[in-house]
Amino acid sequence: MALISVSLFSLSVRAGSFADAVVGYDPGSLSGSAVSFTNATVALGEPSRVTPGPFGGPVDPFNPAYLDTQLVGIGPGGSVIVRFNSPILNNPNNPYGLDFMIYGNSGLVITNGDFSGGGITDGSLFGNNTGSTRVSVSADNINYFALNPSRAPVVDGLYPTDGNGDFARAVNPALGNVDFSGKDLAEIRALYAGSGGGTGFDISWAQDSAGQDVNLSAISFIRVDVLSGKSEIDAFAVVPEPSVWALALIGTGIFWVRRPRIITQR
Repeated sequence: MALISVSLFSLSVRAGSFADAVVGYDPGSLSGSAVSFTNATVALGEPSRVTPGPFGGPVDPFNPAYLDTQLVGIGPGGSVIVRFNSPILNNPNNPYGLDFMIYGNSGLVITNGDFSGGGITDGSLFGNNTGSTRVSVSADNINYFALNPSRAPVVDGLYPTDGNGDFARAVNPALGNVDFSGKDLAEIRALYAGSGGGTGFDISWAQDSAGQDVNLSAISFIRVDVLSGKSEIDAFAVVPEPSVWALALIGTGIFWVRRPRIITQR
């Protein structure tokens, strides 16, 4: 066996990549308790795993983040724009073809009255945006392209955040509310298959103003506009996460490869 050093820059593998900066924010017409949710910088970094305070605890699909130190609110007419220092690649080989996710504060309704850890849901949501949103992407913060509204989900809906999961792993987007009906937390996590939840988006859904598809190889900016209702955003994340073994190899910068046999004539 031969020991070969590999440059870190030769591998396009990233883990746990989240939004790095807020470059624009307009709260829009916020109302009710959400009027204080105006610190847009809370949408940077990874989603909440735990809600602090005496009434807090682990974040899971039944117990979403709810504090103004965790969420930024956007009402009708409002928007937020975040930047990623490392471009998000449009990669059709990603799981389900998704390139990034947006995390909100929606939760699954408990219908059996057991809020002590044995809850069961009917698949309906609370805290979600029942209106509509528009997600746009850009490589330069000048030219933005909206994702096809017939394909892009509403921001702050399915799938509620699970702080026990992997924020760089997408939930199967074929799952709908009905698939969670009658499920407890363990069964919901089984459907999540290790994901930390979040709503997934594909850069290839980008369109120009005429509704024609736009081919973008990568983007660095994501904009969310709330057209109706209210969205509360916790974080933005890139998918997918590299496997554990790949991270280990990259960390050492070393790969083992088999040395070819050399046969000589005698």
